[in-house]
Amino acid sequence: MKKFRTIVFDLGGVLIDYSLERSIEAFRRIGYGQIETLIDPYRQSGVLLQLEKGEVGPEALYDEISRSVGRPVDPKAIDAALCGFLLDIPDYKLDMLLDLRRRGFRLFMLSNTNTIMMTYMKNGVFRKQGLTIDAYFDRLFLSYEMGLVKPGAEIFRRMIESSGIVPSQTLFIDDSQANVDTGKACGFDTYLAARNEDFRPLFDRIEPLV
Repeated sequence: MKKFRTIVFDLGGVLIDYSLERSIEAFRRIGYGQIETLIDPYRQSGVLLQLEKGEVGPEALYDEISRSVGRPVDPKAIDAALCGFLLDIPDYKLDMLLDLRRRGFRLFMLSNTNTIMMTYMKNGVFRKQGLTIDAYFDRLFLSYEMGLVKPGAEIFRRMIESSGIVPSQTLFIDDSQANVDTGKACGFDTYLAARNEDFRPLFDRIEPLV
C-alpha cells in the first residue's frame, strides 16, 4: 500500500462536473457567439486565458463581450453564462474530501480558474453542506492568484516552493493528460481521472504518511 502525505486535486472535471455546451449556449443567448474560440475544458485562450492568469480583471471580459455584441451587456448575465460551465460537486465527493482529511492527508487544490468562477464556487457548491471551502482543503493554489497556468511546470514549482511539499510524497489528480504529464515530470505520483469518474476506490489503496 502506497503512502502519501499530500493529495493535490484539480477542480473542474475531477471534483466538479461541467458542461461546455451549457456555457456556450448561455453566451449565445446574450449574443456572444465567439465564446467557442475561447473556452475549453483544459486551457482557455484570449481574454479568458488572461483572466485565468490574473493579467486582467472581470471588467476586461465584460468590455470585450459588450464591444463584440455591440451594446452594453449586463455583467451579471456574463457571470452567469461563464459559470454555466460548472454543474455541481456531488455530495459524495465533498464527503470524500472530509474523510481524507480526517484520515490525515493534507489536501491541496491546483486549478486553472478565474475570480468569477471561483467566487461562484466558494459561495455556492462548496457551501452546500453548511461548510466553507477551507473545511475541505488545507491550501488552494489558483492560477489567477499565482499568475501561472497548467500545464506549465512553473505553477507546480511555485506550489512546491511555497508549501514545502515533497513531490514523491504527493499524489496529483487531474483530468488533463498534459497536466498529468507535467506533474509526473515534476516528481509527483499522478492519476488521470476520467470525466465524472468516481475514483474513491483509489484511496482504499493508499495510506497517510505521518
